[in-house]
Amino acid sequence: MLIKLLSLPEITEPKLDQPDALESVKRLFDDFALNNIRYCHWKSNLRLEHGLLGRTDLDLLVDPAQQEKFRRLLAEHNVKLVLAPAGKCYPGIEDYLGFDFATGNLYHLHVHYQLVLGEQFVKNYHIPLEEHFLNSTVSAGGWVNMPAPELELSILCLRALLKYRDRDALKDIFSIRSSGIPAHIMNELNWLSAQTEMDDLTRVLAEVSDILPAELILKFLETVSDNPRDGFKLWRLRSQVRQALGRYQRRERLLAAAQYFRELWRRQVLTLFKPAQGMTFPRGGMTITLIGADGSGKTSLCYALAKWLSWKMDVRSYYMGSKKPSRLSAWLYLAFRMARRGQRELEKLLGKKNPIPRGLAFLRQVLLYVHFLSVGEDRYRRYRKGKRQAGDGSIVIFDRFPYESPLDGPEIQKNAEGQNMVLVGFLSQREQKLYGKFTLPDYLIILDVTPEVSVKRKPDHSLEKIQGKKQAIDKLQSALGKKTAANWANQNADLPFEDVLLQLKRKIWAVL
Repeated sequence: MLIKLLSLPEITEPKLDQPDALESVKRLFDDFALNNIRYCHWKSNLRLEHGLLGRTDLDLLVDPAQQEKFRRLLAEHNVKLVLAPAGKCYPGIEDYLGFDFATGNLYHLHVHYQLVLGEQFVKNYHIPLEEHFLNSTVSAGGWVNMPAPELELSILCLRALLKYRDRDALKDIFSIRSSGIPAHIMNELNWLSAQTEMDDLTRVLAEVSDILPAELILKFLETVSDNPRDGFKLWRLRSQVRQALGRYQRRERLLAAAQYFRELWRRQVLTLFKPAQGMTFPRGGMTITLIGADGSGKTSLCYALAKWLSWKMDVRSYYMGSKKPSRLSAWLYLAFRMARRGQRELEKLLGKKNPIPRGLAFLRQVLLYVHFLSVGEDRYRRYRKGKRQAGDGSIVIFDRFPYESPLDGPEIQKNAEGQNMVLVGFLSQREQKLYGKFTLPDYLIILDVTPEVSVKRKPDHSLEKIQGKKQAIDKLQSALGKKTAANWANQNADLPFEDVLLQLKRKIWAVL
């Protein structure tokens, strides 16, 4: 063992004899072997099994001469190219997202054609050891290629030092809070050193001594073994490593530092005003909505789908119902309730035919209709914002997308039957025109739930209203069936929630 085990959380080693994996991932890696793809999972093999199960990234180093062959193989497995957001794009690296049909889980391939590493946000060093890694692979479970532990340990030492910041050194020097070298890095060092003998490490370092600073790597291991919080030594070693690897820098040190602080500012300050962006698909974003009667699970399913996709993708969710009104809409509804209450009290005192309560009844209705119009404006603002974000590449999920009453559509005309007042007609026309600006999302899923199941799930809702919504949904489905260009699907929502969610994930993955 090269370093002393430290008092750290228990290390969970991957079961190298037969690591667990998603079935789709297992098939993909089997095809890598069948097609003689030269690759290895080049770092963080302590957590390899987590990656194979879709819980974290899979970092693959792939022979750059096989790029096109590798990409074709991914396409055959419906693994899709995704684009990293600004500030997370590095040379020689691609990102892919895959889907496991059996479980609905996503998995992420972080594909490297070059060994690029270094400080956070910059990755300023390209270490030309690709051939050494690919030629040294050992097998995990007979189907996942990993580099020789000596090589992985050597690169891990450099990664740890290059990511060691000035403030980490100060933390260690003054024993402030946690160690400057994160616990997960120390866990990896412990795990790899347990698989490596000093003679083997020395031999491997001698073979690559023209590339790696062997002496500095050994000094680093000695330092973290003796005192992992020796800030002075670690800071000096970092400076020496930077100098030794200077010829492999992608840009000058000052430019790299400027990029680091610019990206740090963007992530820690600018994200206070604009949310951090996730990955996007090359062809752009899309809008998705679920439409269904009460009890179909619309809101819960929208939340679950957004959580599923936002693991890696840039996802925006908008609730389009009336239960989250703007301040103006909320005030208008409060005014309506006050007018209604006042009308009732005055009718008790003055009678229903008195002009004062009758005038208050008119005001009450006008306030309600203006509230409906304001709710429509709220929805339209969210709709336009979502459309803009989809145009920028985001996946936008609309919950309770307005179609027509009673499916969150215009309300004034329905409530104003028999009222021929000019003001009411004007407000109704405004509302109809406003809702006419909505176009159906890029992908629409109709949640088909029977009234009997709806009532069982929502016993406080009237059967009459549920049946009315069911009729409106049937009408929508019939209209969509006549449009060959419409991108929509039907989903049996009578099934248990988890079954519905899995089937929706399959449908959505097919159109992304």
